[in-house]
This record gives sequence, structure tokens and C-alpha cells, in this order.
Amino acid sequence: MKRISRHHLANKVTLFVIGLFIMAIGVALSIKANLGVSPISCVPYVLSLHVELTIGELTIIFNSFIVLLQILLLRRRYRLLQLLQIVAASFFGYFIDCSMVLLHSVRPESYWLQLFTCVASCAVLAFGVFLIVKANLTYLPGEGLAVTIADLLQTEFGKVKIRIDSAMVLCGVVASLLIFGELLGIREGTIIAALLVGYLVKQFVIRFSFIDRYFPVNDEPAKRTLTATTANDTAGPQ
Repeated sequence: MKRISRHHLANKVTLFVIGLFIMAIGVALSIKANLGVSPISCVPYVLSLHVELTIGELTIIFNSFIVLLQILLLRRRYRLLQLLQIVAASFFGYFIDCSMVLLHSVRPESYWLQLFTCVASCAVLAFGVFLIVKANLTYLPGEGLAVTIADLLQTEFGKVKIRIDSAMVLCGVVASLLIFGELLGIREGTIIAALLVGYLVKQFVIRFSFIDRYFPVNDEPAKRTLTATTANDTAGPQ
């Protein structure tokens, strides 16, 4: 296996953390738009409306459950290195709460401002995903679960990722109906994010290819993630 310098590793870690923070801002913007959160946050957001925990804290808990599911599926084949997903999810959850504080004054009042904020959240979220792909260090748990199932079933990562994200939306819908008796946090903005984020990630990959000089995408994790984002351009959630 090719070794990389400490300097290059530090750059990759920095890019990964920046990507997580930008993704978190995208999630916060989708909440502020109030047209429905992106698929990645459906379950934590709905639960945050019911319990005395922040969406960031619930994001960490929910993602830790996803990692546990990976362990149960892989058993002895699970690599301890993949526990880094919990570290990544913890940073992500903390960044979401920080972003909610930073954007506390953002309150789009008209529907068109809400729609603009929703689309902006998709662009920001997509750019964060793009940076994480380029950093190529580890997955967030959602992608990790998709990789796990794809490996077990010997099927295409992108198709599995679409089904998992669709399942997250469905779980959010069920939780909202059971807890509140109505649909909260899942609206047209959720559909917009499902259709738009993957497309925008692909555009960033094409238009910012110069980053490959510093963060080359040359192994399986990044390739699979790129496959997922390309597949999502035409079929289903990010």
C-alpha cells in the first residue's frame, strides 16, 4: 500500500473537517428554509422536535446506531478502523449545532425566500460532500452502511445508497406521523435535496478537478462515493 507523507495526510484531514463543517451549514440552511430537511437529516430533525436534545446530538446518536448496524452485519469482518465513522459523525453533529447558532438570524419569511434558501442549502451541502470525497479518509455512517450492504450483496453502491436514503426519509415520515400525527420536517425541500444534491456534487467534481492534484481520488472509498453521487443525479435521494 502506498504511503503518504504526514503533510499530505494533514491536508486531507483538514479538507475532510472543512467538508464536514460546510455540510453542516447546508443542513442548518435546509432547516432554516422550513421546506423540509435533506434526507440525511430527516430522522434526527423529526426526533429533535419531540425530545430535549439538539439535532446535532441526535445526529451523533443516529449515526452511531448506523455504525452498530454495520458491525452486526459484518461481524468478524468489521474493521476497527471504520469506527472513525463515529468520530466523523461526532464532528458533523457538533458542527450542525454550531451552524444553527451561527445562522440563528436567518428567517426567510416569504415562500420564494424559503425556496431560495432551500436551493442554497443544496449547493452548500453538495460542496461539503465534494470536499469529503476529495479528502478520501473515511465515510460518514450512511455511506458506510451502503458500502457494507453493497459488499455483502455484491451489488452497485449507488443503487444501495439510494435505497438507504429513501429508507431514511420513510423512517422520518413514519416517526413524524406516529409522534405528531402529521408530517413535519419533510416537504418539497426534501425532494429538491434528493434530486439536486447528487447532480451538484457531480458538477463540482467536473469543474473543480484541479483539486485532484493535491487530493487524488484513486481508491475504492472515493470511487464508490462518486458512483453514488452520479447515480443520484437521476434516481433518488442523496
